[in-house]
Amino acid sequence: MVLVVVLVSALFAGCTGKQGGEVKPPVVEGPVYGGKLVVAIPTDPDGLDPHKAASAAAEEILFNVYEGLVTSDTEGNIVAAIAREWTVEDDHIYTFKIREGVKFHNGRTVTADDVVFSLERIMNPETGHPRLSEYKVVEKVEKLDEFTVRITLKEPNAPFLSNLAAVSGAIVPKEAADTLKDRPVGTGPFKYVDWTTGQHIKLEKNPDYWKDNLPYLDEVEFRIMADPAAQLMALKTGDVDVVPRVANESASEIEADPSLKLLKAPQNLIQLMTMNLKREPFNNLKVRQAINHAVNKAEIIEGAMWGYGTELGSNMSPVMAYWYKDLTGTYPYNPEKAKQLLAEAGYPNGFETTLALPAPYAPHVRTGEIIADQLAKVGIKVKLQVIEWGVWLDDVYTKRNYDMTVIGLTGKLDPHIVLMRYESTYSRNFFNYENPEYDRLLREARVITDPAKRQQVYYKLQEFLANDAVAVYIQDPSLLIAMKKEVEGWQVYPVYVADISRVYKSK
Repeated sequence: MVLVVVLVSALFAGCTGKQGGEVKPPVVEGPVYGGKLVVAIPTDPDGLDPHKAASAAAEEILFNVYEGLVTSDTEGNIVAAIAREWTVEDDHIYTFKIREGVKFHNGRTVTADDVVFSLERIMNPETGHPRLSEYKVVEKVEKLDEFTVRITLKEPNAPFLSNLAAVSGAIVPKEAADTLKDRPVGTGPFKYVDWTTGQHIKLEKNPDYWKDNLPYLDEVEFRIMADPAAQLMALKTGDVDVVPRVANESASEIEADPSLKLLKAPQNLIQLMTMNLKREPFNNLKVRQAINHAVNKAEIIEGAMWGYGTELGSNMSPVMAYWYKDLTGTYPYNPEKAKQLLAEAGYPNGFETTLALPAPYAPHVRTGEIIADQLAKVGIKVKLQVIEWGVWLDDVYTKRNYDMTVIGLTGKLDPHIVLMRYESTYSRNFFNYENPEYDRLLREARVITDPAKRQQVYYKLQEFLANDAVAVYIQDPSLLIAMKKEVEGWQVYPVYVADISRVYKSK
């Protein structure tokens, strides 16, 4: 079950004893309206156009500015948003009824024309949508009337609603499309005010928001602070109110401060050490299995994450409860078994390799350092190569020019979108994993709409990744959120977003 942390204070005043012959019920204080929230984030987004931005940093912010036909709740369920309801015919024809009266931030009412324009913009290769491949299943989008849209797919596609629920599925106004990159216009609870690169992104309350009585805050500032120590200092001094992803080593310090509080939850993130399966010796299954046996995940969770993490056995987090299969016992820590497998693979004395680590992500760097020490014990000599994020994206993620690397893969709302990363033809399959049977099952899963049948196929796909030792699946690092005591209503989602609509400051 998804761990959801929702802090909404219920402060009781008065007493339940008799006063003047009456029994006075407790007075419950609800959310407080007004005020400003400052949230520390480490980097600028790569733009504010939801159909072009690809970074998690952008999605975190834009969740508050844009909305799609549907969205997700805190448990990962698909729920209505701009569409008030929808029906599905023959598993591939979707008819959406749009809420009447929903307004863009420029004051214009959303209609079916905006939905058709937005989806066609997403599907246009010239737009550069980061998840374009997921929309190739769409055959046509039709306006049936001013507030009704029909989307016909070429075939059943189980993940389709989850794609629409992502920030990248946002509905945007045609008249603002050319300037969305730095002047976003959506329908969300907050409106864009200002973006000063390297300093802040400011939002203000949307007074015309279609959800009654939301949001609570008047202003939100996402303050860009690359240094975790500076973020924590700003939190302590009151310059910022929330640090959504605080460093693990700071957890005890935060918990000891009476002016602060710490929320902890799994975050649906897969930290893994992947190997380039096209390179020797990683094209040898026994070598990959040996490396898996040589890595002590418990030691990594304790040493790199201060104990805040959940061990994994494949590319799925327990947060995805219905789809998750526990495979953590596949490769128990066993250095002697690792040495045996290396000898069988033709490397009795081990070998030398390079481990690329992304410089901005200290937990991944620490993990790599621990793994290097562990692999040395079985004869594998690891050279650490700490590289800048842009270099990692270009060399490792795009060009696949690497031996091994440690990285975190963000979770999604649908298991298909998580596991399609390993399809042999997927453009970002930087593992270079090729398995015809895996590809066949993945294609089969895409068109299965019965949840129980889908579950069994995704279980099997997870088993493939574990048995083929595609990577060392290490952990789902715990999400640690630090905030001032008076901040209430923060919710944790199984995707990388910050929902500010229900956040307020208690008096």
